[in-house]
Amino acid sequence: MVKYKERFNKYEKNRWSGLTISLCIVVVFYMVISHLDNIKGFFNSFLTITSTVIIGALVAYMVNPLAVFMYNRIKKGFKKSEYAAWVISASVSLVLVLLLVTGLLVLITPMLIDNITNFAMGLSGYMASLKRLVMSTELDEDIKNSLIAFINEQSTLTGVVRRFIGNEITPTGVLKFSASLGSGVFNFLIGIILAFYFLIGKKKLVELLSEFFLLVVPTKHYENFSNVCTKFNSIFSRFIVCEFIDSLIVGVVNGIFMFAMHMPYAVFCSVIVALTNLAPTFGPFVGAFICAVILLLAEPQFVIPFLVFSLALQLIDGYVIKPRLFGSALKVPAFLVLVFLVVGGKIWGVPGVLLAIPLAAILSYIYRQIAVPWLAARKKAKDEEEAKNEAKKEAKKEAKNAAKAEASEAKASEKEE
Repeated sequence: MVKYKERFNKYEKNRWSGLTISLCIVVVFYMVISHLDNIKGFFNSFLTITSTVIIGALVAYMVNPLAVFMYNRIKKGFKKSEYAAWVISASVSLVLVLLLVTGLLVLITPMLIDNITNFAMGLSGYMASLKRLVMSTELDEDIKNSLIAFINEQSTLTGVVRRFIGNEITPTGVLKFSASLGSGVFNFLIGIILAFYFLIGKKKLVELLSEFFLLVVPTKHYENFSNVCTKFNSIFSRFIVCEFIDSLIVGVVNGIFMFAMHMPYAVFCSVIVALTNLAPTFGPFVGAFICAVILLLAEPQFVIPFLVFSLALQLIDGYVIKPRLFGSALKVPAFLVLVFLVVGGKIWGVPGVLLAIPLAAILSYIYRQIAVPWLAARKKAKDEEEAKNEAKKEAKKEAKNAAKAEASEAKASEKEE
């Protein structure tokens, strides 16, 4: 720290160093912004190539907290072989998570398909009612015609399916969509297998990474670096697991309410609410709006009760459920979350929005735990140096005054003599 401070003070003495550093930062920032499309293209290509490995790593990362919890409970019975205890914990945890997801899919999928089928079959009737509503308004004729044309595009089931699969409904288009879907399912299955190997090889992987960073990071900074990495891992793992649990709770509660009120498309709307709840801040409102539009087309009398319930549910979720799930790990200023939402959404789309909160939490942690102590220590060192300089000046001044006083006394004594 002292050497870095001396080096920084040396730069500060040169009046051009600050301007040079600032210009370099501006140039680098400009180059990044001007080549943002190329950078995004590179990362997208990289993600496409490594998608199977990334799926396996994400699944292993999400299952890891449960595996650690189970390992801590059973390791006492495997004193001679801790590795066997970890393999059993990882295997059982992965199987439990897969069974839970499979059970939810088996439970929800038939009702979801039924809801979507009914909605698609009644789509033309809903759109006809919407067209009548538009024609009854006092809007300009050009605006009415534009709205009617847009509604006509959405009115056919064929058009909806075409937009969903991204191809024309031809044998070739259907074949391409089927091949893409089959490839995605195959990649996911391979990712599950990789997740198992990532989990059982976690200890070795952590040792390799620790060895690498120990060689790369200076020894005096390694402990701080290790603490920061541990905190990052805690933030990300807690966020991912708790976010999924929170979305599941919100979706189930929404489904119970809609079933109790005999609202149509309860499963369909609950799945939408659960998925959009994964996106922070704006996601729940988007989900509520989509479901309100669906209810408006089907049975308008349920729109107001649904919106009132959604508002109450989001208030309970924001002030009761999430604080208990996340604890104090993700206490982030609201403005920082909004900034990351906007910037992350513009650059990375949906993944950028989903990761806005943990990234903002990490930046907040770096500021509070690293930047602030370093700036405080730097300011304290400067204040101490200034105090020493002031003390030296005062001492010199007092010495001069004492010398003058002695000289005046000597002159006075000479005159008396």
